[in-house]
Amino acid sequence: MRSLGQKLAIPAAVLGLALAGGQAIAGGAGTGMSPHRAIYSLTMGKTDAPGQFLDVGGSVRAVLEKTCDAWISAEQIKMQVTTQAGGTLRQDMMYTGWESLDGKEYRFAARSSTNGKTVKYRGVAFSDPKNPSEAVYTEPEKTTMTLPPGTQFYFGLTSWLIEKARAGETRAETIVFDGTDEEGPQKAIAFIIPLPKPGSEPAGGTKNKLGPLVDRPGWIMHIAFYPVGGRAAEPVYEVQAVVLDNGVTPKLEMVFSSFTAVQTLEKIEALETPNC
Repeated sequence: MRSLGQKLAIPAAVLGLALAGGQAIAGGAGTGMSPHRAIYSLTMGKTDAPGQFLDVGGSVRAVLEKTCDAWISAEQIKMQVTTQAGGTLRQDMMYTGWESLDGKEYRFAARSSTNGKTVKYRGVAFSDPKNPSEAVYTEPEKTTMTLPPGTQFYFGLTSWLIEKARAGETRAETIVFDGTDEEGPQKAIAFIIPLPKPGSEPAGGTKNKLGPLVDRPGWIMHIAFYPVGGRAAEPVYEVQAVVLDNGVTPKLEMVFSSFTAVQTLEKIEALETPNC
């Protein structure tokens, strides 16, 4: 599980889960999903160090748009963690991604700042379902890395997970890459539990005041991320999210080394799709 020294954004899916939506990507995944603009709050969840971390605050602003040839996602994260010693750990991140509708081409740009120290990532990546491909960074320096066959990108992971959930699968495993750090591709293992039917219990466990976009069937997904080829029993990081069948994520819990941060949907609006 990641430490406070690492970026607070969750790759590929996962804060990507907060953005997901799509109508026509490879294999038919994403059918019926909703482009949207959303605002989330960040609060403290569970803690393994009572008294050490006092509070979590901040916000996430996320946009997912569909063009005639791609999905464009943008995300801005501002997070503050208050410690018992009176200090504040601050993490800001901005991300923009472009992903072709067939899931084979991906362009990414991210800027992450931790207590004033900033790093930037930018590049392009390609995916082939049967053959290895590559990601090429232009920032922070020119770097090329190999991606395994069938690697999922930022948006594609969520659509792929929803496709597996719709098929009734309770466990799914794939390789993901998002370019928001230099860690390269990672293995994602997801455990999927269906939510109660709409009307019996609101998504995320709270009364629905957000409109029809969140009044949908969905699943609880616990996703753990591991280095590709690694043997470690403990994941690098993990999340638990409520994911609806239209790609909207009302709630997401990010697991850090000593506490969890809860991302809760506060406002959402649908965006139009182009008439291609």
